[in-house]
Amino acid sequence: METPYLLIIKFLHEECTPEEVQSLITWRQTSPKNEAIFLELAHTWNHNHATKDREVIPQKAKVWSLIQSRIDIDNEIFPSYSKHTLFQVGLVAASVSLFVGLFVSFLLFFQFPSTKTYAYVETPAGQKSHIVLPDGTKVWLNSGSKIAYSSDYNKHLRVVRLTGEAFFDVVHNSQHPFIVNTGKVDVKDLGTAFDIRAYSNDSSIEVSLLRGSVSLKAAYDQTPIGMLHPNQKATINKSNLLCSVSDCNAADDNIWINNQIQFDGATPEEMVKQLNRWFGVDIAAVNVPKDKRYWFALKTESLTETLQLINKISPIYYTINGEEVQVKFKP
Repeated sequence: METPYLLIIKFLHEECTPEEVQSLITWRQTSPKNEAIFLELAHTWNHNHATKDREVIPQKAKVWSLIQSRIDIDNEIFPSYSKHTLFQVGLVAASVSLFVGLFVSFLLFFQFPSTKTYAYVETPAGQKSHIVLPDGTKVWLNSGSKIAYSSDYNKHLRVVRLTGEAFFDVVHNSQHPFIVNTGKVDVKDLGTAFDIRAYSNDSSIEVSLLRGSVSLKAAYDQTPIGMLHPNQKATINKSNLLCSVSDCNAADDNIWINNQIQFDGATPEEMVKQLNRWFGVDIAAVNVPKDKRYWFALKTESLTETLQLINKISPIYYTINGEEVQVKFKP
């Protein structure tokens, strides 16, 4: 099947009919190369619109010209790599849509001998990214997060491996269940939107559900752990897989996909950990008070502005040296 460039342009404009979306999904699933082509075109689109007014949608002719300027349709899709290099390393494609002012993460396809082909998408510290899986499921990756999926994704199961935090807006398909594997816990959806926080250095895994329903199971033996309904959050202890479920405002837990962060009664330790990930820095805090709680939100504030805001809530001394930040809470 030839590359459906015009259909991809319509998809990027969000002008496709449901039938056209399904046709594009089918083409993407045909081969890893097709998926790499789609992601390269999506990267071109998003990279050139990241700093522009999102309310202004260019004409198709301009988009087509933009794609032609980046992609040589008649020759190699990735002209900067020789065939020999591509054979050794695999297909390298830029990852997809970024939040305003952030750098591009990358997507790497490679083949292990006698195994499946895997795609990895990783977001560096201090950055966020947005991708679309081959079935149309949308995924937002928070700072320092990574997902992986295999070449047989959506053939029988839709399995994604996650390290870090991601928000999933899942396309419903009762024949092909969608499962997020976090190493300790499998989260299985029934056509939902949910947020998972599963950083490797955290002692717990958090799952909050915006809509639909999800089941939680132990990854090693599929023992049921819990079930969530909208506006519920599960906190699973990694050491013993004990699960507690509480009510929440799930929209607050995924506010970060809109490039915002909110603290709702966070302890100083929790606040520092989240700020480290948010800004991609290493904050060393001393004299940390045990009885303090923080309620505030950040949108476009810089690290310096954030530290000044904290200083107004509870006085601190701070110094910034590149990615190294020293914070000392005043008595």
